[in-house]
Amino acid sequence: MSDAAVERVVVREADGEDAGRLALVSDATFLETFAGMISGDALVTHCQRRHAPAYLSGLLEGGARAWLAELDGAPIGYALLTAPELDAAREGDVELKKIYLLSRFHGSGIAARLFDAALAGAAGHARLLLGVKDDNHRAIGFYTKQGFRQIGTRRFDVGGTLYDDVVLARDLDRT
Repeated sequence: MSDAAVERVVVREADGEDAGRLALVSDATFLETFAGMISGDALVTHCQRRHAPAYLSGLLEGGARAWLAELDGAPIGYALLTAPELDAAREGDVELKKIYLLSRFHGSGIAARLFDAALAGAAGHARLLLGVKDDNHRAIGFYTKQGFRQIGTRRFDVGGTLYDDVVLARDLDRT
């Protein structure tokens, strides 16, 4: 990825009108990451249910916030904050539900820009939580570098099949 292309990437807050763009990134990155590791039928079912534009639009209309990374107007990544759905959540927590970036942009600094946008959006909360598949070492390494530590585990449903996730948390400055 050239520095000139990375410099053209814009990270902006998304809204319900961007649900289709978010869905494209969701499907592409989920398939890119998990095809061959999770059954194809489970992947397709998960994408149809949890990445559909109507589902994502509903999250945003319900108070979730998202930041979209675009290169020359093409969606290439996003981060999504929601109310926590994790058993380890406490009062004042917020969940980083998704941070997705097409793999050709890994290592470019764009994931860090998306994370920084989500971190700024989490201001006023006590902790930022997230769940990540327990064998996704690249993602776990990224989050560990960002100050997260493991606080628990959970079972995560992908198209009717359960997988193990680690639950990570990062304390936030509430000022």
